[in-house]
Amino acid sequence: MASTPLRQQLSIMRQSLFDEGLLDHEQVSYLETLENEDDPDFIENVFTLFLRDSTRYIDSIEKALETSPVDYPVMERMMYRLKGSSASLGASKINGETNTLRKNFHDGDMESGKASLQKLKLEHVNFKEKLAVYIGMLKQAKLSDY
Repeated sequence: MASTPLRQQLSIMRQSLFDEGLLDHEQVSYLETLENEDDPDFIENVFTLFLRDSTRYIDSIEKALETSPVDYPVMERMMYRLKGSSASLGASKINGETNTLRKNFHDGDMESGKASLQKLKLEHVNFKEKLAVYIGMLKQAKLSDY
């Protein structure tokens, strides 16, 4: 079993992700039920894939916005993917910012859309940093279980 202080830190970190609205408690709890002895690293893998993919989606949105003319089909596809993957993971703030971004661009408000993209990028950096620490703690706790 993992050391008590490590498990306590992990529990505090997990709760802070919920308290800050970065992750949805209900969705993460559901994902945790999918982890089993056949796939003991499921939650870490899902989180890691999200971090990789969401970074790629945001970069693609930004590049599509910089083209002339703006590549709306690519932007729409990447925003849709980001919205879906953030909802599936329970990344609440990322999902909310993505919805705002989509609304601004659908309304034709380019300036608000660009501002929303910058806000999304900042939120994403914050999320990535905190989730990376949490993933590291999960791995460490599992290693100490053996």
